Amino acid sequence: MALETLIQIHEPARRDISVLLTDDDTIRQLNHEWRGLDEATDVLSWPGGDMPGPNLGDLAISLDTAARQAAARKMPLHNEVAILGIHGGLHLLGFDDLTDNDREEMLVKMREVALAANIPMETDWSSLPHSEEDNVR
Repeated sequence: MALETLIQIHEPARRDISVLLTDDDTIRQLNHEWRGLDEATDVLSWPGGDMPGPNLGDLAISLDTAARQAAARKMPLHNEVAILGIHGGLHLLGFDDLTDNDREEMLVKMREVALAANIPMETDWSSLPHSEEDNVR
């Protein structure tokens, strides 16, 4: 629902998004392979780029990390997964959060999609810091 709402609002030419729901070990491996970071994370995105076809890109979401973040926020896991999908989907659309201005724009877009999809979202949502225990093999 959240990604469908994202697509309806932003109307990209490519509309398909593949989503892998996985665990911390797998997302850590993907993060290391694709970003050179040997740590678990909540969501990773790979834009479709110049690949032919309707695929906007791919997302990987760690259900382990999403569950910890949902518990910390006292919200249902499915809401946190939806917010992570929105966040990753916006990355596929070219939005980023590297600077304060970019981050604020990303949050505005995330809130817009979450509101339209009737998904509660914290005003100042962010990925929660990972503890060292999360990154110990």
